[in-house]
Amino acid sequence: MISATVVGASGYIGGEVIRLLINHPKIDKILPVSREHYGKPVSSVHKNLYKIFDENFVDLNLDNINTDVVFLATPPGESFNIAPKLLKKDIKVISLSADYRFQDVEEYKRVYKTEKDDINEEENKEFAKNAVYGLPEIFREEIKKANLIANPGCYPTSAILAIFPLAKFKEKLEVDKIVVDSISGSSGAGAKPSLFLHHPEVHDNLKPYNVTNHKHRPEMEYILRPFFDGIKLSFTPTLGSWVRGIRTDVHIFTKDMNNDDAIHLHDFYEKFYEKEPFVRITNTPYIANVVYTNFCDISVNYDEHTNRILLISVIDNILKGGSGQAVQNMNIMFGFDEKSGLIFR
Repeated sequence: MISATVVGASGYIGGEVIRLLINHPKIDKILPVSREHYGKPVSSVHKNLYKIFDENFVDLNLDNINTDVVFLATPPGESFNIAPKLLKKDIKVISLSADYRFQDVEEYKRVYKTEKDDINEEENKEFAKNAVYGLPEIFREEIKKANLIANPGCYPTSAILAIFPLAKFKEKLEVDKIVVDSISGSSGAGAKPSLFLHHPEVHDNLKPYNVTNHKHRPEMEYILRPFFDGIKLSFTPTLGSWVRGIRTDVHIFTKDMNNDDAIHLHDFYEKFYEKEPFVRITNTPYIANVVYTNFCDISVNYDEHTNRILLISVIDNILKGGSGQAVQNMNIMFGFDEKSGLIFR
């Protein structure tokens, strides 16, 4: 049995981490941290946990954190100040923010357009270099040995899992002009209210945003670049009128792909992911089939008319795109059954 701390426990992602850990057979203690709500019952914010998890939020005091693992569901930049102190105490850390997704702190600062001087840049250079990107389907062996996990973004999870198997055919693809379009539920923007997310603005609407410069595009390219030399993505996110769930469409044009290979891509994907517990290759990747689960459903289609591969990927942005993937990573780090706490009936 192990113990866990959740920092940022009052947000959507933090609350879902708690919900998953409550039902995890290997967790015997959960410490919920929220500076804004400390002293209040967790169920005063996450009302679905009323009479299920009766602990109060505690304030952030790094000296008092001695659990086996800490989940950092914090805003960008904050993990840089928290994680090093925990890692020096031999506590395993899973960061659910963008921090550590780039193994170069300067690259992080460029993508997130921050000039912060308080991110302990010198100290974090080594930690960032050794952080493991927490996408188990690609980096499982590295995750097993890691002390610091950078949990992927929700959009990159859906896109990367769809694109990655095509590395086998990279010479036959136009990898410098891949188009990725995603539609996400409103929970992806977090719990903080805003006019953009106001119900009358969202309902019965589709709202594109950051149409050509979303910060998750560099993350996708950064992770895929070692497998697809020269990769370039055009990424457009759109806000949908539902709460949770992402649909991602990926368009990749082929150059010299054998028609037989193209037509049998569905079978190739099935074989590629056949041992992965949370990836399903299907002809019907509907958001409704993955919400409240840790699954990623992918369909593989070939348009012979335009020599185009169309991949459709759906996930729950809060689970496989956040808290569920974080718990999956924890399971791998501690040698637990990878599916523990993540199979719902």
